[in-house]
Amino acid sequence: MVIGEALRTTLTEVWAHKLRSSLTLVGVILGTVAVVTMVSLIEAVKVEVWNGVKTLGYDGVMFVSSAGPKTPLDRDRAHLSEGLQRHEATHLADGTNLVEAAAPVAFSQQVLAWGGVQKVVRLYGITPVYARVLNRSVDRGRYITPIDVEARRRVIVIGHDLAEEVFGGDDPVGKSVRVGNHGFEVVGVGSRIGNGFVQDGWGRREMRGALVPLTTFQGLFTGDEKVPLVVVKTRDTSRLGEVFAFLKNRLWRRHNRVEDFEVDNVAAEILEAENQIDKQMRGWTVVLFSISAISLVVGGVGIFSVLQISLAERLYEIGLRKGIGAQDRDILVQFMIEAVFLSALGAAIGLVLSVGLCTALGPKFEAGLPISGFAVLLAVMFAIGVGVTAGLYPSLRAARLTPVEALRG
Repeated sequence: MVIGEALRTTLTEVWAHKLRSSLTLVGVILGTVAVVTMVSLIEAVKVEVWNGVKTLGYDGVMFVSSAGPKTPLDRDRAHLSEGLQRHEATHLADGTNLVEAAAPVAFSQQVLAWGGVQKVVRLYGITPVYARVLNRSVDRGRYITPIDVEARRRVIVIGHDLAEEVFGGDDPVGKSVRVGNHGFEVVGVGSRIGNGFVQDGWGRREMRGALVPLTTFQGLFTGDEKVPLVVVKTRDTSRLGEVFAFLKNRLWRRHNRVEDFEVDNVAAEILEAENQIDKQMRGWTVVLFSISAISLVVGGVGIFSVLQISLAERLYEIGLRKGIGAQDRDILVQFMIEAVFLSALGAAIGLVLSVGLCTALGPKFEAGLPISGFAVLLAVMFAIGVGVTAGLYPSLRAARLTPVEALRG
């Protein structure tokens, strides 16, 4: 009965002073909108960043590249090594549980032409294992197949960005292009690598380039079995040190103890970068929440001021109620309910506005901008907490008034 009467009194008081109550709610509403939107925004950015990192395809990957001998002894013995060969990838993956797959890669600059459009592109010679190592796929058509490699077919997979630059709105699949002096049939269009938040040089060059079977590439453009790069996928990212040592040792032995290669531990660099990104994201979450929470604090100041004004206006009512038997807790509950009601109402309105704002901003993000349940809970709890804190002093002050003091006031 006490709570019901207090709630009725609160609604009457709020309705009687609509302008004052509305202005008080502004701070809580803006604070709630800021908290929900900012936390949802940072969560959406996290999704975008991790999706971008994932599509780069560097998880557990190492690059083995051809390099000139570095020491005088290696230079004297350089003739004993045949360099990095196409078949090297098979030997690196055989007989070990450290390497999941290895893909040889060759590349060069070529002119790609279709219709009246000509582009200087990076042409990659690959095998189907390349897609497995770097987690590649196609948006349209198909990828390079084992039969393409075995039969030395003149087929080509166009990079995501190159397809837009050369073909515009046309579907490239099935069309014929010229690379250098040779004709190729387009069989696929590569998927996007990275996104607006995460990108790297290799991914950008691949999206602006094109892929052909390695055997076709070597037969038409290089004429030998050598490759400048072998991309290696490890089975267990917790054993990167072992894999690095294994690759160096096996290659050193296969090259007759001539170190004319380099092993780049890309996976370790990515892990370190991911840790740095995670730290930065946590820091931004704290900063943005702190900034947006200031509006809720301002709203709390408004609630405090309104209750102080309400207390001054209702001294006679408080004195009269106490005079006929109302307890301190009854007055305390009445004012606390008014404070909580104002903060809860502001939070509710703020949530509705947040949903509308996140819906409007959603198309700007690939994964959309869904409302974070954590953000909603955080905003509501913080808003109510601010209301309780702001209303505590005026409520205690009102409850501790004696009937004589209240009636005299």
